[in-house]
Amino acid sequence: MGFEWKKTDNRRSLMERNDIVIARSDFLMEYMKLKAEGYEFVFLDETWFYSKGYASRSWQDKNKESCSSKNLDEGKRYIVLHAGGTNGFIEDAELLFPSKTKEVDEYHGTMTAEMFQKWMKEMLLPRLAEPSVIVMDNAPVHSVLKVKRPSSKWRKGDLQQFLTEHNIPFRLEHTFKSLLLKTSEIVVQKRYVVDEMIQEAGHSVLRLPPYHCHYNPIELVWSQCKRYYNRHRGTTFDHQAVTRKWRQALNQVSVENWKNYVAHTEKIIEEDWRVEVRHDASEISVIVNIQEDSDDDDDVPLAVPIPGPSGVST
Repeated sequence: MGFEWKKTDNRRSLMERNDIVIARSDFLMEYMKLKAEGYEFVFLDETWFYSKGYASRSWQDKNKESCSSKNLDEGKRYIVLHAGGTNGFIEDAELLFPSKTKEVDEYHGTMTAEMFQKWMKEMLLPRLAEPSVIVMDNAPVHSVLKVKRPSSKWRKGDLQQFLTEHNIPFRLEHTFKSLLLKTSEIVVQKRYVVDEMIQEAGHSVLRLPPYHCHYNPIELVWSQCKRYYNRHRGTTFDHQAVTRKWRQALNQVSVENWKNYVAHTEKIIEEDWRVEVRHDASEISVIVNIQEDSDDDDDVPLAVPIPGPSGVST
């Protein structure tokens, strides 16, 4: 019946939202197009690890309290930002720093948009061979808008300036709500600061669809690095020892590993694209004229629906 006994994936329902289905289709189409044109892909991502390692397994019984236990002595949390492709990591493009907090929920508060933009401009872009396609997700630090959309948090003077820049007339007597309503009529194209920075350097950007991290091979690289670090972390956890061990973990990821991870990821992308193409090809109709012997030019042929992939007639 097509069922498999495997780990529960809580993202599946989110991945089939209409907007995400469209984003996935656009990504797959663009990736396949750029690959056929011979572009070099560069995959980037942030991750984190604990200086004393991270236990992914523990002894548990059927008691629900045993599932919520947490090792409170995992040490300081470190944030990592890096990029790579089929030729391995981009040399000297690593950013590694200790977080101010150990709480995972504060992760996005430690890597700021300013830090990411500075890394992109000074550490990554100068080390890329053109032309390259930079693949990244839609994390908030990656998605700062060039022109921000007005909101209720803006000041009245900012709304007036926004309307002036877009040649929309208003009167000084207009209330804040009236000005905000006027701004809603203006169509502002989404332009990201990082995207324009990349394009100005002669490269392209391809953003992953939400909840599709499996389209980024660097996730497999991070998994290999963390396994190595956990096995070789030792007993000394000062900053120098931690950074040395982590860089050893990075260095043991070979070019061959990268090529295999990229090939594995592209196999998934290609298969998902074939599914998209099959679904698209299934939405056809066969024209059948049921009055073959008639000489009447006004006869209207009938469109016979063909069942789609889910059994629904198209």
